[in-house]
Amino acid sequence: MTNSEEKKMGWLPILQVALLNIAVTLVILPLDSTLNRIMITELGISAAFVSFLIALRFLTSPLRIWFGRLSDTRPLRGKHRTGYIAIGMVVMTLGFILTPGAAVSASQGGVLPILWAIFVFALLGFGVNLTTPLYFALVADQSSEKQRARIVALMFILLGVVVVVAAFGLSAVVGPNPLENGRLNIVFGAIAIAVIVMTFIGLVGVEKKATRPTPTLDRDSSWQAIRTLLIKNRQVRRFFIYLVLTFVAIEAQEIVLEPYAAAAFDMAVDETTRLTGIFRLGQLLMLAVGAYLVNRIGHRRTSYFGLATGIIGFALIILTGIRGLQGPFMGGVLVIGMAGGLISVTNLTLMMNMTEPKRAGIYLGAWGFAQAVGVGTGTLLGGVIRDLVLAISGLDLLSYITVYGFEIALLLLAIPFIRHLNITQFKEDTKIKTTQILAQIGDAS
Repeated sequence: MTNSEEKKMGWLPILQVALLNIAVTLVILPLDSTLNRIMITELGISAAFVSFLIALRFLTSPLRIWFGRLSDTRPLRGKHRTGYIAIGMVVMTLGFILTPGAAVSASQGGVLPILWAIFVFALLGFGVNLTTPLYFALVADQSSEKQRARIVALMFILLGVVVVVAAFGLSAVVGPNPLENGRLNIVFGAIAIAVIVMTFIGLVGVEKKATRPTPTLDRDSSWQAIRTLLIKNRQVRRFFIYLVLTFVAIEAQEIVLEPYAAAAFDMAVDETTRLTGIFRLGQLLMLAVGAYLVNRIGHRRTSYFGLATGIIGFALIILTGIRGLQGPFMGGVLVIGMAGGLISVTNLTLMMNMTEPKRAGIYLGAWGFAQAVGVGTGTLLGGVIRDLVLAISGLDLLSYITVYGFEIALLLLAIPFIRHLNITQFKEDTKIKTTQILAQIGDAS
């Protein structure tokens, strides 16, 4: 029996980590929706600049690798993850509280207000990138490989329910005039207090103190040695590319889904808003199913199932748009949501399994970086491809169909990468690389 199989994470720590995941999402949700819209519509800030501010947390995502390495090698008060997560949550929350004021200042123009807004959003991104990979590292540290799919499914089912409730709640409390009487600042302040309380509950007792000293390798290895672990390992490169391809494919559709429905079916705003709910419902339906499939038929076959479901869903979206079939189009949205749920469970479970003891932080930092690259690139490419095709062809419907065709191509490209991915080979290669690094250290000394 392997060490990974001997470990078992209790339900209380699982719920605590889920609470941390929810806390981060409660910060991201109003940032990407409410504040995003207010900055562009009510404050009249350039959409390009707003997109840049929102994307800063993706642009700073390479920091995840360094933060992961830091938590692996420099425990705080004897704990590898807890202290860093707490620092990240505080920094993230501080940036979050400052964002409404920074947005209002930036709308008035001037170099200093714009620089202040960039600093505030970067500060928030710094906190998100410090926190996110490390609570997944906590799961990887404490759970067995068989348990992880169920943990991921539970975390994201709870998250999905909370996001739906939070979205409706946010809409009610912000009201039609959020900038009057400091209402937006009050709402953001209340969310910040909730996040800090959830962080405290989520971290108390969730991690035990390290019983063994951190290995010399982890303390003294150079960045060249770290690059050896990440870049020169074929399985690492293969999985990194697979993650980027699948996250780009799933995310690129989100930015064009509602405008496509309006162009193809002349749907009103309230009708297109429901599409996100249908997509999320599909995700929720397949999270638990995905966890069962991962343990029953394995990661590779579950990935094939998710990729095939995504290809079918995107094909349905294209065909129903061309034929003007609104009912089947809704079914296509549900199917791509289901594909998103399957791919999310498989990806996140693989992300936690493609780690090594004592180095879970650096590997999850790398996988988190791949996720951020995929999400950021997908968000950008969805809009760029649509605008480019529209400018060339002048055909609105064709511009959206091209985006969905591009996503089908990405999912097809991902197949060979997952087909040749081998977790056992990854672990064997990692041991070889570790031996090489030890030899490098010995030669240097």
